[in-house]
Amino acid sequence: MRDEMTPRERLTTVLNHEEPDRVPIDFASNYNTSVNVMAYNRLKEYLGIKSPTYMRYMGAMLAAADLDQDLEVIKLMGGDILPVPRYWTDGVPSTDWKPWTLKDGSQCMVPGRFNPVENENGDLEMRFGGVPTFRMPKDGHYFDRIHSPLASVENVKQLEELAPVIKTRGLFRLEDEELEILENWAARAYNETDYALLGDPYTLSLYQTGLESFGYNKFYMFMASDQELIHYWMNLITEGFSEFLTKYLRAIGSYINAVLIGDDYGSQKGPQMSPTMFRELFKPYLARICDLVHETSPNVKVLLHCCGSIVPLIPEFIEAGVDALNPIQTTAQDMDPAMLKREFGNDIVLWGGGVSAQTTLFSGTVEDVSREVQERLDIFKPGGGYVFTTDHDIQEHVAPEKIVAVYKTAQEFGKY
Repeated sequence: MRDEMTPRERLTTVLNHEEPDRVPIDFASNYNTSVNVMAYNRLKEYLGIKSPTYMRYMGAMLAAADLDQDLEVIKLMGGDILPVPRYWTDGVPSTDWKPWTLKDGSQCMVPGRFNPVENENGDLEMRFGGVPTFRMPKDGHYFDRIHSPLASVENVKQLEELAPVIKTRGLFRLEDEELEILENWAARAYNETDYALLGDPYTLSLYQTGLESFGYNKFYMFMASDQELIHYWMNLITEGFSEFLTKYLRAIGSYINAVLIGDDYGSQKGPQMSPTMFRELFKPYLARICDLVHETSPNVKVLLHCCGSIVPLIPEFIEAGVDALNPIQTTAQDMDPAMLKREFGNDIVLWGGGVSAQTTLFSGTVEDVSREVQERLDIFKPGGGYVFTTDHDIQEHVAPEKIVAVYKTAQEFGKY
C-alpha cells in the first residue's frame, strides 16, 4: 500500500497520469456528479445526519454537499474534491437561504430569490423578466429550458445587430463583487482544507449555448445550411467567455486543480455531428478556450463534460487541449470501458463511468451496484489517469443503500 496522500495530492497525481494511493473520488463536486436533493435527503436520513440540506443547482434540483455541516456526507463517501461554485446560479444569487418544501414533503434550503411560480397546469416555472424560462412538469423531477432568446434570428445580419446586447448578457458577466466572493471561497477552501478544488463556472458552454439560445432545431439547421452564422456566433461567444475566463482564472486559478466546461456533443447512439463538422465549426473555438486556460493558469487542467456516445470526437478533444473527460457514459453506443482506457487513457484523464445512473443505479440491486463499481475500477484505475464518480447525477428515485454502496466500494477497491 502506498503512503496515504491528501485529497489534493491524490487528484494532482492522477491528473499527471500517475498512480496515487487510491483512486480519487468525486462526490458532488459539480452539477454533473451530484445527487438529486430528495435522494440526498433520504441518504442523510439513512446515515443519521440531521443537518439542513442545501440546493445550489435549482434547475437540476441538485444538492450542495459542500454546504453540509463539517462536510459530513462528503467525508463518509470518501470525496476528494470540493467545488468553487458560482455565486450566481440559475439566475439567482446564493444568499438569504430559506426553507423550501420538495415534492416528497421533505425540505431543503434554497436561495432567497428562488421563487418558482405554479402555472395553470400545476407545473412549476422559473421566470425572468416575466418570461417563463425553465419549467418543471407537474410530475417531473427537474426544470427544463423552455425559452430560447434567439429563436427569431434567421440570418447573420440579424445576429450582428443583436451582438451588442448579447455581449451584456449575464452569461458572460462576472462582476467584481462575485470575483471577490469566488476568490475568498477558493482561498479559504485551499488554505483551511487539503481537498482538491474544481472551478465550476457553470455557464461555460460553447456548443450547448448555441443549442439553448437558438433552439435545437434551428441551430442544427444553421450548422448544415449557414455556417457563416455559426462561425460568427462561435467567435462572439468565445470572445465573451475568454474575457470571463481570464478574470475568473486571475481570481482563483492559483487555488484550483481543474476548471469545468460543459458541452454535450453526443447522443445515446453517436455524436450529434460528424468529426468533420466538429473540426470545422467547434474545435477551433474549444482549442482557444483550452489554450487560454493553460496560458493563464498552467497548473489548471481543462475538464470537459460531454455526455453520450462520443468516441470519434475524443481524439479531437485531446488535440484541442482537453485534459480530462467526464462523464464517461458507458451505456451509450460504442463507449466500452476497456476500449476507452486502452485507446485514450494515456492521453486524457477519464473522469466518471464508475457506475451507470441510467441502468444499474436505476434498477439494479445493491449487489449489482457494488459489482459494477469493482469491475469499472479494475478497468480504469491501472496506471492512474482516472477519477471515480458515477456517469451522471444520481436521480431522485435511487435508494440510499445504493448510493452508499457506490462510494464505500470505491473507497475499498480503489486502493493501489
